[in-house]
Amino acid sequence: MGQVAVEGAEFKGRKAPYAPVSAFSEFLDKIPDKSIPAHVDRAFLQRLNVAAGNEWALLSALKFLGVIDAQGAPTTAYRRLLDSEHRREALGRLVADAYRPLLDLGGASWSWEDLVNYFRVASSPSQARNAARFFRSALQLGSLPTEQRTETVATGDAGGAVAAHQPDGEMDVRASNRRDDTNSSALVLAEAKSRLLEKLPEPNPAWSAAEYAAIVDKFLEILKHLDT
Repeated sequence: MGQVAVEGAEFKGRKAPYAPVSAFSEFLDKIPDKSIPAHVDRAFLQRLNVAAGNEWALLSALKFLGVIDAQGAPTTAYRRLLDSEHRREALGRLVADAYRPLLDLGGASWSWEDLVNYFRVASSPSQARNAARFFRSALQLGSLPTEQRTETVATGDAGGAVAAHQPDGEMDVRASNRRDDTNSSALVLAEAKSRLLEKLPEPNPAWSAAEYAAIVDKFLEILKHLDT
């Protein structure tokens, strides 16, 4: 089971995209045939004939990913997306930056249920399923940058041979790094729990007791998942 809430999960105050994936994909396919506009707005999307009825949701997604800035002006990333040969790599970099809090936790391999729970807490409860769907589709459309992996010292007989050739100072540094990683993980987990509890809403007169109990139960379930 994936860990569902993390430090930075709120995307620095932004709502995660929930636009129809088909609209986003069609936008990417059509912009190479058009000159770069001064602004990407509802009128521009209507001229492209994409996202009918969902223009605002698509514009929000484009801003979240950094394709356009807060005022709707195309960014350098917009221009990179015009190159069909390198579009997957360009989009992958945008997805990696925009969803960094989630990807750092391994969200790319999470189950559907964990993703929905994550977006329910981190972004918008009402749009959690759509946000999870957009995230998964963006991963498929783009090509994430290759992450550098640090080599670990092998164990067993072969590991003894490898360790015998490691300078003592280097082994000490690696051991220290492992301790730092453990302490850092504990701090992140503690802050994640704190942030999650802050998101627990106050009782609403419009809710029944059973409805509010269900919300509390969901928060308790997510807290339990954080410790697994």
